[in-house]
Amino acid sequence: MRWKFLSRVGLLLIFAYFKGFSVICFTFHRSAEDQVIEFNAGRSRTLTGKHPRWLAMDLAIVDDADGDLVVDKDEIRWTTDPRYESLGSFWESIGGTWGGRWEDPKDPYHFEL
Repeated sequence: MRWKFLSRVGLLLIFAYFKGFSVICFTFHRSAEDQVIEFNAGRSRTLTGKHPRWLAMDLAIVDDADGDLVVDKDEIRWTTDPRYESLGSFWESIGGTWGGRWEDPKDPYHFEL
């Protein structure tokens, strides 16, 4: 299952590249203890989750405004950005689940299998 997920991550990254989107993965794996922390903070809907099983990642869109190839916090698009919809729709088209469709919590950065 992990290889299936990783191969689809590769497809998503290729898709982002050809769309001209710069992206950065900010959470790939998370320990069981970290998953509990995320749940208690309201940032996850489950105590088990897919991050601890290497079946989910959080991906952010980056606009390198100063062109230095360094990701600065103010260059990460944390707000709703229509490019997330494009990434999410592609991810769903290859069989994944996109957190941007969730209501509580809405998570446009989350991609899982």
